[in-house]
Amino acid sequence: MLEYWYKEKRTLVDFRRGLLGVHFDGFAAYLQAKGYARHTGCELLAKCCQFNGYLLEQHIQRCDQLCAAHAEAFLRAYYAHVSDSVYGYSPIRTVRRAIKCLFDYLTQIKVLTPPKPERIIKSFDWLLLPYLRHLRADCQFSELTIRRSVVQVSALLEALGSSSQRTRFRTLKAVMVESIVRELLRNSTDPEGLVATLRRFFRYCASRRHTPTDFSGLVPPLRRYRHASLPKGLDDSVLGKMLQAIPRDTPTGTRDYAIILLMMAYGIRGVSAAQLLLDDLDWQHSRIRIRAQKGGKEVVLPLMQAVGEALIQYLQHRPGQIPCRKLFLSIKAPFRPLDSMAISIIVRRHLEHAGVKTSGSGSRSLRHSWAIRALAHDSPIKSIADVLGHRYIDTTFIYAKADLASLRQVALPWPT
Repeated sequence: MLEYWYKEKRTLVDFRRGLLGVHFDGFAAYLQAKGYARHTGCELLAKCCQFNGYLLEQHIQRCDQLCAAHAEAFLRAYYAHVSDSVYGYSPIRTVRRAIKCLFDYLTQIKVLTPPKPERIIKSFDWLLLPYLRHLRADCQFSELTIRRSVVQVSALLEALGSSSQRTRFRTLKAVMVESIVRELLRNSTDPEGLVATLRRFFRYCASRRHTPTDFSGLVPPLRRYRHASLPKGLDDSVLGKMLQAIPRDTPTGTRDYAIILLMMAYGIRGVSAAQLLLDDLDWQHSRIRIRAQKGGKEVVLPLMQAVGEALIQYLQHRPGQIPCRKLFLSIKAPFRPLDSMAISIIVRRHLEHAGVKTSGSGSRSLRHSWAIRALAHDSPIKSIADVLGHRYIDTTFIYAKADLASLRQVALPWPT
């Protein structure tokens, strides 16, 4: 398979010598299957061939002896004189990327055993690990919420120091807990989330009798009025300006146009767009399935003609040899499915390119814009809730605050 990338016989002979020589044909096929462009694949293979020559010089005889230390030693031996540029092209980053691809392939074919990560044992693991199992099994939280809880609870336990040990945790004093909680809240970028996490954790500790009393009352409440703010939407003219600014003659442009038009047409979340599968597009019946998110419900909607045409144009550029069933993928190899963060970045980038300034997440602004536009066209609140996937109609009432025309009709005169 090396012949797909190289033609000269002396180059092929150089590849097929040494420890890794018998694996380069398979590695070349692996890069081709991943969809790497010819110049990129040749560059990765060339760096790996150079690494293979270094292993030959070091008389390394077995693949199971390979580890990250050999890669770093190779960099020191061959690239010590090269500066690692932060911006632009960096040979060192290219070498690291190439060797990582090679190690991933060798691990996949079970030639190389991946090293087991060293687990750092902390003094509060006796409490944190059962708590995480409780969040997964009993609370059924998502992994994103659990990861956020790990960071916040670990910060609390780290601040407690030696008092987080099993023998001393039950003797915690309220004064100490309150001072640490206030300090964490003062430095937090998400105080509302931190309050919820700490209260939940303290209630768990009290229910398991790890603490002498329930310390959740020591976490100060953050007053938040549910209907105090207006949902932030964008005018149709602004959204049209953003769509017109997206180039539709490139693979990236067709993908971004399809994503943004899809979110504008149905008001779906960024995570819903990221989780769309090819199987969710029912071309025969002109329908699209939006999966349930955040406790909502699954929705099957008619596939609009403009959205369908944008998706067809994108699918013509989407790599067909990739086994992944996710609809939206990265443009460059190795092709990976986009996550909700990548979707938000795409929307925000095109908003900024069109000169649109919006606070918060750009993808959320598209959802708010759809709901506000539906209200302005006198759509029933129940229909809006069904399209947005809300299980309870109370969730949809937050958009009623933005229906200024209807609010003016029920507004009372200001008392004189």
